[in-house]
Formats: sequence, C-alpha cells, structure tokens
Amino acid sequence: MKRRFVFVLLFSAFVLSGLWAVDYGALIKGELHIEGADETAASGSIFLAPWVSIPFDRAELYISAGLNTSISKEAYAAPEIFRLEFSFWRSSLFSFRVGRIGWQDPSQFIAGGRFDGADFIFKPGKIRLGVNVLYTGFLFEDTAYINVSPEDHKDYGAGFSWSNFADTYFAPRRLVVSLYGDFPGFPSGRGRLYAGFIAQFDLSDAAEAFHTQYFLLRHTLAYKAFELNVSGAMELEKTEATGVKPALAFSIEGAHQLPTALADKLSLTVAWASGKGSGTGAFFPITRDARSFVLQPVLSGMMIMQVNYHARILPTLSAEAGVFYFIRTDSTSFSVPYLQNEHYALGMELNTGLLWVPFSDLVLSLKAGIFMPKTGNAWAENAPVLWRITLGTVFSF
Repeated sequence: MKRRFVFVLLFSAFVLSGLWAVDYGALIKGELHIEGADETAASGSIFLAPWVSIPFDRAELYISAGLNTSISKEAYAAPEIFRLEFSFWRSSLFSFRVGRIGWQDPSQFIAGGRFDGADFIFKPGKIRLGVNVLYTGFLFEDTAYINVSPEDHKDYGAGFSWSNFADTYFAPRRLVVSLYGDFPGFPSGRGRLYAGFIAQFDLSDAAEAFHTQYFLLRHTLAYKAFELNVSGAMELEKTEATGVKPALAFSIEGAHQLPTALADKLSLTVAWASGKGSGTGAFFPITRDARSFVLQPVLSGMMIMQVNYHARILPTLSAEAGVFYFIRTDSTSFSVPYLQNEHYALGMELNTGLLWVPFSDLVLSLKAGIFMPKTGNAWAENAPVLWRITLGTVFSF
C-alpha cells in the first residue's frame, strides 16, 4: 500500500511539474463535398480536436482527441484520438516517440499518416537513422486509409455504427516494422538520399495472410530554381498460392520556380506501379493514398502523368491547377463501374483550387475537378463524366 502511494505521489509530481508551461487549444476542420456521376451527391465532415501540450525536461507530451463527424446518408459522430505522443530526446544524438504518432515512409508512397507504436531515431552527425514498430488495428478506419489485403473479406466500407462498434470502427490490422536512413549531402552537397526497408505483417482474419516487404530509395536534388525527386520501391509479396512475387513502383518529379513576378512553380510528375501479371504482383501500398482529386486511384496497377502549376497571387491567397492522365498497368487493380477490362487508357482529369489564409488561425479552401472518360478507351460508351467540388475551412485557437 505504501509503495503504491509513493508511486502515485511521484507520478503526480512529475506531471504537475510541467503544468506551469502547458499549452492548449483546439482545431476545427470542416469540409463539404459535392460530386456527380450518374447522380449528384453531397456529403461533409467536421473534425473537432482539442489538444494539450505538456513540456518536461527533454520531453513533451502531446494529446489531441475529439469527434469525427460525418454528414451524409449514413451520418455519425465517432470519437477519435488524433494524436497521443510522448517524445523524448537526449541531446541531438538520440530521440524517440511513442503513442499515436505521425509517420511517412521515405519513398512517400507506401505508408503515411497516423500509427500506434514507437519510432526511435539516432543522429550521428548529419545522418539520421531510424527504426520503428507500428500497428494499425486501433485506428479509425474512415480516416486511417489502411489498404485491405486481397483475402480479407470484411466490409470496411460499412458506415460507422455505435450499435456495431467493434466491426465498424477499427481499421485493417497490420504490423509494420521499418528501418530507414536520411543521408544529406549525398552524393553532392545539394542532394539528399533516403533509404529504407519495411516489413508488413497481415494480422487480419483472412483465410490466407498477405505479408509484404519493401526495399525503397528516394533522392532529392535542388539546384537554383530547379528541383528533382526520384523514388523507387521493390516489393516482395508472399502468399501460399503463388509463393513470393516481386512488385515495383517508381516516381519522378521535376519542378521549376518560374522567373515571374508571382511566386509560382511548374512541376511534372510521372508515377508508375506494376500490375498483376504472370511474373509480377500488383504493387500494394500499406495506406490508400489517393493520387488525384476526382478519380482518386491508388498507386497500384497504375501509371499517372501529372502537370501541376502553383502560384501565390497575394501573400494570403494562392492558386493551383493540375492536369492528370491515367493508364492502367493491369485490368484488375483499379475497378469501378463502366470499366472495360480489355482496354487500359483511363483518360484525363483537370482540377483547380484556391487557398485563402486571411488570418494565421483561419484557412479557407475551394477545390474543383472533372474527369472525362471519353479521353480514354477503357470505359463503356455510357460512362458519365465525373466531377467534384470541395469547400473547406480550418480554424485553430
């Protein structure tokens, strides 16, 4: 009894010692989506996320939790822990984070977002080395965007329901272990090399588990007004039926800061991922990162060419416009109504957007786009034009 009392007393003193410098606030984010194909539909979402930050000696505790509200035919208000991170650092050599943390893989197209787990970082000089262990099964499925394994037949598209909380709240269960490194100045003073290895273990109830491993590289190079980013990944997929199959993905992006009165930039991106074939597997990213605004394909069995223009018109107002063209690299990875499997050219998407920041704690956005199936040959003759408009606001205090 005495030991328990002493422990509680010491823990309370540890927590209260940092309260004098506590920082807190809230983030409110709202979006309204209007989209059309065969018919017009409207939906929206509101995130309410109070947060508190408690600093300690060489450590910090950050907590953000609240409500994720969906406004649609299946409206709901779900609780969510957005961030629960305890970070500790010992000088500049070693640091670690544990809890619900944000993480992005070095290639930037395999895994990104919030995960539960721990991330350890070692920084000998300019080099940054890391190892982490992450889990996805406690995340909210509607915002985690974890990819569903091929043999997992659970209906993750079902809307959240309090009466069926366990089956409608949690994301697909994955265990992710990674080793990664950041090497600035390689091979020249202007370059930066990122390298990593990721192992994904399928912990779902699927009849056949779908485990994957990834070897990845990314290199960035900046010279005057030019930037070049090249990323590549090799994936090994293992199933009992087909054994081990390789899958590949790469992305190359070139950007140029234009010599105009506006702070504007023009970029060109080409991304490619292998599809399902006799000797290769369809590239399988751990998170479903939508690659465009309207069609929203994942980089799996897909080739995407993109031209994007971004300009800051005023100090508080910026605009962008993008042109996309999509080509499938197999006939099954991307599947939606009206597709014909014997053809692969999906077609062109155009989108544009405005971002206005009238105050530092208020952001307003407008984005609109259209996808035209007639610009490809993979659609049926009666395939409708797809369009989407999104209004958004973010308010923090």
